[in-house]
Order: sequence, then C-alpha cells, then structure tokens
Amino acid sequence: MSQRLDAWLSDVGLGSRSQVRKLIRGKRITVNGTEERNAAAQVDDHCQITLDGKTLAPPRRGHLHIILHKPSGYACSDNPSEAPLASDLLESTWRDYGVNSVGRLDRDTSGLLLFTSDGQWLHRLIHPKRKVPKRYRLRYQGHLDATAIEACANGIQLADDPKPCRPAELILEEPGQATMILHEGRYHQVKRMIAACGATVSALHRDRFGGLDLPPDLSPGNSRELTSEEITAIG
Repeated sequence: MSQRLDAWLSDVGLGSRSQVRKLIRGKRITVNGTEERNAAAQVDDHCQITLDGKTLAPPRRGHLHIILHKPSGYACSDNPSEAPLASDLLESTWRDYGVNSVGRLDRDTSGLLLFTSDGQWLHRLIHPKRKVPKRYRLRYQGHLDATAIEACANGIQLADDPKPCRPAELILEEPGQATMILHEGRYHQVKRMIAACGATVSALHRDRFGGLDLPPDLSPGNSRELTSEEITAIG
C-alpha cells in the first residue's frame, strides 16, 4: 500500500510530519536513487529510501509488544518529574512507537512488566472480568498463618475500597517469604492485603503474567519484543 513520503518517514520514526518535511526540503532524502523534494510523493515499503545516503528500513506494520524486567526504583509513569521511569529503559524507537505499560508496578517493585502499542490488547489484559492471573514473590516482616491464607482466599475487604478483593491465593513458604497470585490489579494491592493480614511487605517481585513467566535470561533493566508464542501464552 502506498502512502505519502512524509507520512512514511514519520512512521519510520524520524519525527513529525513537519520535521520530516525539513529533511525533504533539505535535499537529504532519495527514493530509488533519485533526490525527492515532494513530500506528497507516493512511496511504499518496496521503495529504496535513504537519508543522507543511508538506506532506511520500512516502518513497523502492526502492533508492538514488549517485555521488560523492571528493576526496583523505576516508576510506571509518563510524568518526567517522577523519573527515573520504567519506559526510559526501553529502546527510543519503541518509545517513539507509542507504547504504554500493561498495568503498573510500584516503584519499589521489580519484575515482569509488559508494554504494548495495542490499546485493545492492553484493555483486555487489565480488565477485571478477564481475571488474568499475576504471580508475585514477596518478603515480609511479621507473622502470617493459615488465617491469612483463608482471608485472601475469601476476598479481603480493603479500607476505602467499595468492594472486597477477588479471591487470591497466598502460599506461605520459608519464614518471611510467600507467593501471592492475584486476578485483578488494585493500587498497592499486595502490600495492602498483607498489611490487612497483620504483616508488612519488605520486597515484592512479579515473575508471572497470565501464562508467561519472566524469562530467566532477561536481566533486570533489559527488554525485548515478545514472540507470537509468548503473546498467546499471556492470554
């Protein structure tokens, strides 16, 4: 499918329409070996288009889905005043593509964080009716026992929330360590649920979203595109 040259260059990530038109007027763009100064010239992905003699790869077609191993200390926000931001860890070309995080992790929470340019996919994953499971590993201070397990399974009523939490699975492991599996996402939910059970979360890490585990070879701060199999596994 053909499109205007300025639109094609903008889709590549070279800037806004007005910005790429300056490149065209500056005689820096060639199409199939010929200098092109008409921003409305029709091109497609089969054309050889260069900037300053360097061949440009065609723009991405379709949506972008990314997995990030978020380290503690980064905020899930688009407000620069809250920097450092989790999105700062992504490649600049991905950020320019307009990706948004699928839900959030608190600044002091680490682990699996998804980004996507597909708004419908994002909404589907975070909608409470979908009940997509998310698994958290946590360290805590205080005492948790079978009473806490039962309370989570029955749905804890958090202060200032109009409805109780959906049933969640709390698995007590070594002293001071536990796993929690949620099917929704509320503000500081794991921390608030553990606090309601009489303990305090000291460290929190998410290692599973839907049917996707955090890849063991993806180091903190690193990210990559999801494979089609991983996208399917998420749910």
